[in-house]
Amino acid sequence: MSVQVDIQPTLAHLAGIITASVSTLEQLPASQSLHETRSEDALDARSVLLNACQQVIRKVMGPTEVLKNMALIVSLSLIHSAENRSLIEPLQEKHNLASLRIINHYQIFDMVPQGDNRSTPVTEIAAKCHIPSDILLRILRQAMTYGLFWEPSVGMVAHTELSKEMIRLSPLLSYQLEVCLPSSLRLPDWLKAAQAGKPDSEYKSAFQIAHATTDTWWSYAEKRPDLIQKYGLYMALITNGGPHDVSHVVSGFAWGDLGEDAVVIDVGGADGFVGIALAQAYPNLTVFVQDSINLKEGADAKIPPALKSRVFFQPHSFFEPQSRLAGMADVLLLRHILHDWDDNDCLVILRHLAAVLQPGASIIVAEQVLGQPGTYDWQTERVMRALDMQMMTQFGSKERTFDDWEKLFQAADPTLQVVGMVQPAGSADTLMELKKVV
Repeated sequence: MSVQVDIQPTLAHLAGIITASVSTLEQLPASQSLHETRSEDALDARSVLLNACQQVIRKVMGPTEVLKNMALIVSLSLIHSAENRSLIEPLQEKHNLASLRIINHYQIFDMVPQGDNRSTPVTEIAAKCHIPSDILLRILRQAMTYGLFWEPSVGMVAHTELSKEMIRLSPLLSYQLEVCLPSSLRLPDWLKAAQAGKPDSEYKSAFQIAHATTDTWWSYAEKRPDLIQKYGLYMALITNGGPHDVSHVVSGFAWGDLGEDAVVIDVGGADGFVGIALAQAYPNLTVFVQDSINLKEGADAKIPPALKSRVFFQPHSFFEPQSRLAGMADVLLLRHILHDWDDNDCLVILRHLAAVLQPGASIIVAEQVLGQPGTYDWQTERVMRALDMQMMTQFGSKERTFDDWEKLFQAADPTLQVVGMVQPAGSADTLMELKKVV
């Protein structure tokens, strides 16, 4: 029997389904719980309700956020916080990650034609991937349960909005699934090897165990240009739109009030994407981007011709003392740097900056500020906690509360004070302005 599937129901249609299902469930006797009832009508209504709710979540979040959440959150957490939620469901997410990883690895989304009413036989996809077609069909049908592709007729595969978005987000998924996921799976081994955080352990993160190295992530990546490229593509997607968009740094501080010929040093600024955005928005700024010499060629090529007189790349390690140039800066910017390092390394970085900070100049730290549990809505907190877990597994570092930040700044230099804080609307980060207050 064929079943007609509406793969694009409207929110209003889904709301009607939810209302009808809830009405049925509310007729249950008070003595019967929703997840233990044996009433056939109630079980049907419960199934329909759960399905409709999942569709609402996917529709409201949109394909980009759904895929990012799958790659980041599902790969880092086993137990969801919802009351009375079965522990079995989170464990089943491993199969979602397995099918997602296979689809991304083989780039199956490129083998399916785009456009309305277009599909391709699974046998053709299987031949290109060198996978038995019956095995691939089983994998794809599992992926269809969370919205990747659909089967308009038996053995035919067509795109959904979610699977089409994989084309753009593939570098992000590759980094999370190939680099971060193996690290998160070795977190228990890291805890055991490190004896619950004993400081003299040779392993500072689960990443080192997963990838059989005693190098930090950064040292490991420097030896592997392909990994650096993958990370760069990942960061480009993370910082283009959404809560980590570069625009939040551009709008979150009064850069225009720094005056003419103001100097900003973007410490650890990668290939200069933030520095370029600042210079484009504020003609009064001259920006020096500091990072590894390995990035210089690509960074220099990325600077638009119109900005080459105001944006410069300067090879420098933030673990080394700052140059005299930094002593002339109006702002020293640290965006998404300190959360990659443990407290001891952060102290080294901050002390080098504090040592050259001229009177009236500022250090701007753009980072996430963790709140106490329950401070934020469930989805926001879910992402924050997942990012904190990622810092733990990849770098042996952490996201920090405001108290953590203040203690870190004070330990670096007692004269460093937070004189201003701004969290732009829609931003996951807070811009903390530090000055020396004697």
